[in-house]
Amino acid sequence: MNGQDLHLAYIDPGAGSIVIQVIIGTVLAAPYVLRKQLMRAYHALRRRKPEPRPDGGSQPPSAAG
Repeated sequence: MNGQDLHLAYIDPGAGSIVIQVIIGTVLAAPYVLRKQLMRAYHALRRRKPEPRPDGGSQPPSAAG
């Protein structure tokens, strides 16, 4: 690198701190988001089927008649 290319490699302190904050925020938020999405998928897959009625009917009581 010669002297003219060095000024292109400069990152001002404000931009550097923003980059660091984005990296830290991503690292801290990723496990939370992944956990929430995995639990949501788990609950969607584990949703119980409705239990059969004791009298063996398949229609709700108001429709049987």
